[in-house]
Amino acid sequence: MPKKRPHPHKRKKSRVPQILRIAAAAPPLSNFVVLLCLLASGVFEGIGIASLIPLLAAAGDPTGANQGVFGKYVSDALDYLGLPHDLLILLAILVAAMIGKAALHLLAMRQVGHAVARVGTKMRMQLVTSLLEARWSFFVREPVGRFANAIGFDAMRASEAYSAVANFMAHIIQALIYLGIAAAFSWKLAAFAFAIGVIMMLSLSRFIVTARRNARKQTKRTTTMIGRLADVLVGLKPMKAMGRQAQFAALFAKDIGAIDKAMRRQLSARHASRVLQEPIILICIGFGTYVAATFASIPLAELLVMALLLVRTVMVIGRVQEDLQAVSISESGYWSIYHAIEDAAGAKEATAIGRVPTLNRGVELRDVSMAFGSKRVVDHASFTVTAGEVTAVIGASGAGKTTLVDLILGLHQPTGGEILIDGEPLPSIDVMKWRMMVGYVPQELLLYHDTIMANVTLGEPSFTREDVERALKQAGAWGFVSALSDGIDHVVGERGGLLSGGQRQRIAMARALIHKPQLLILDEATSALDPVTEAEIVRNVRELSNDSGITVLSISHQPAWMTVADKVIRVQDGIVSEATPASLTKLAAR
Repeated sequence: MPKKRPHPHKRKKSRVPQILRIAAAAPPLSNFVVLLCLLASGVFEGIGIASLIPLLAAAGDPTGANQGVFGKYVSDALDYLGLPHDLLILLAILVAAMIGKAALHLLAMRQVGHAVARVGTKMRMQLVTSLLEARWSFFVREPVGRFANAIGFDAMRASEAYSAVANFMAHIIQALIYLGIAAAFSWKLAAFAFAIGVIMMLSLSRFIVTARRNARKQTKRTTTMIGRLADVLVGLKPMKAMGRQAQFAALFAKDIGAIDKAMRRQLSARHASRVLQEPIILICIGFGTYVAATFASIPLAELLVMALLLVRTVMVIGRVQEDLQAVSISESGYWSIYHAIEDAAGAKEATAIGRVPTLNRGVELRDVSMAFGSKRVVDHASFTVTAGEVTAVIGASGAGKTTLVDLILGLHQPTGGEILIDGEPLPSIDVMKWRMMVGYVPQELLLYHDTIMANVTLGEPSFTREDVERALKQAGAWGFVSALSDGIDHVVGERGGLLSGGQRQRIAMARALIHKPQLLILDEATSALDPVTEAEIVRNVRELSNDSGITVLSISHQPAWMTVADKVIRVQDGIVSEATPASLTKLAAR
């Protein structure tokens, strides 16, 4: 029995701190430039703050008689540089330092902005690439809505998570620089500022936990809702026809209500944290300033600068706490798309490069069996699809016909026997090149809300309008397409809703034929059509095989294919046998 996979949001994270893992989503060079700019910005700000001491002294005490120890260090530094203690010079130093600090900080944030965009783009591309490379069985068990939500909502929140982490790192650096400057004034001042910050963060930590918990609930519910919406919209017509859409509206209302509740709690925790910061800071700073002014003989200039440093340091520590809360809110989106990429990458299909396939003789199945768990779907099947012929595989629904197609295409691996392409075992050939030789028309057609040309070419730029016209003619679709006012530029509507069933079928056939395949597989492709339309398509396929020599494998439970096929293979409960003329007569009569 396969192990039950944990929900993406409940998986154990690596021992590496989560914040560092989110930061690693951006290129290392980008992170290095950001950190370097922030450090230089902090140095400039420190120079600016230090210049305030002689500036205030020059304004209130020109003689400098009442300067403290640190004030004298700053004055000595000015003397060493040959700069006079002139008010204008000191103002120029302060302004230049603040401009330098602002410029470097702006440069750092510009790099952060570029990195934020790259994180979302990179994760979207990784998800798309991983999904396209995943084996087919992966999609059978995974809801499509999960990936739709991941590539949209979760990717955006992943970018927000990186932005929050970048701000967190920026404010950590600022806080350390302020604490260093404060320690240069007085270690007691630095210790007092640090203590205020710790008290504040401990007091408000419960709001971070609340925000993180409700953000995860919001992400989980949103993923569920989008997955359900995708399923509902695909099958909306029968629900509306039976008047049963109300029950689904109730399900959506439940999900939306849960999202609303989680969002309100999340926002309440965020606002409460921000509002309570201010009184905690003011109480602590007011108490500290009173003690310093009453019991310590500190010159006025240094006292003012110390008060400024204390306020700035504690405020930056407060921003660190806000950044942690922002990370807690947005990280659920990051981990959601991260695990979607991880799951898809873990299901990557093994497509080792092998021999270049050919189809001159045909496809042979030798004693092939296939089981899903304990259920055997194909039981020791042996038959040949001869090149250049039309082979019909008939049988009731659920007999195992589609599984045979999946095995021939390498979408599933047989549990027994082997499949040969021109005598070469399927695992030994290049499976991707083999599939590129195949034209496939499924039972469940998927036309995009785009033009006929876009639906036939699937966006491949190498196909010309002449290629599209040729494929449409081969599929028997050129007659109705050429009669349209827009021709091949006609928009087919959502899922081809502006075309009839037979027209949609022919467009799908042209899509399979445009790249000139050597094997055309029709998997129950005509089962939903009326007998007249089905007979027309069957005749088209027979003529196409006669004219071009294309090999055709038709999977169907309709008798129309028996009259045109060179060979008929019958599947019943996984047992494969070649149909005799007598059995075909009985089947046709039924």
